[in-house]
Amino acid sequence: MIGMTTSKMNRFGYKEWVAYFRANDKKRLEIDFSEEKDLPADKKSLIFPSIRAFRKGEGSEGRHLAEVAASWADRAGEPEYKEAMQWFVREENWHSAYLKKYMDFHHVKDAEHSFLDKIFRSLRQLAGLKCEVTVLVTAEMIALTYYDALSGCTDSLALKSICRRMLKDEIPHIIFQSYTIGHFNNGPAYRLARILLMEFTSLVVWCAYRQVFEAGGYGFGRFLNTNLWYLRQSMEMAGIDSGSNAAR
Repeated sequence: MIGMTTSKMNRFGYKEWVAYFRANDKKRLEIDFSEEKDLPADKKSLIFPSIRAFRKGEGSEGRHLAEVAASWADRAGEPEYKEAMQWFVREENWHSAYLKKYMDFHHVKDAEHSFLDKIFRSLRQLAGLKCEVTVLVTAEMIALTYYDALSGCTDSLALKSICRRMLKDEIPHIIFQSYTIGHFNNGPAYRLARILLMEFTSLVVWCAYRQVFEAGGYGFGRFLNTNLWYLRQSMEMAGIDSGSNAAR
């Protein structure tokens, strides 16, 4: 899925990324609820715990991210990166808003806390920009698998349209973050850390929302291998040797 989009975007610098995010901001999703029906209770209990959690993650203000991004941009002489990151956070917030609209339509209350969001936020803030972006791109790759599975869980056309938009936007996000990772020195230890991080977070997300993935056609093997395949592509885009054991 990522490979179909990389050929042009792989040549983007931050100036081009600013232009991309700015243009994409004008193409916001208009969710059509005209044919939306009330979901059966079993479908609600299946999908909404994960939707509430992923909405929480998409809705971050990104304060720490903005700070470390600005600091790195100044040191690296990449002034456009700060604006590109601002547009990225804005797009993530729109994703959160799409999920919130769907929840509101079905009278589902927002989650006050999300253990999954807490885990990702804690990992992201352990160090500087490289750590932030590494955890971000890991979450975005798992989101590709999640929204693909979520789309197959119900007959809701509104939800399917949201999932399509998420998948469309998350692929450029992965390319964008991978481009930034490529600016750092990334040796074998970092490659191994990324594989272990993907395996750990995949296991956590699977244990939390296994029923959604299974309803969407994913067993654990397919789920993990798909995530690792995305990881291999991300590392290749960042100029990192993914190794023979990174994704099979």
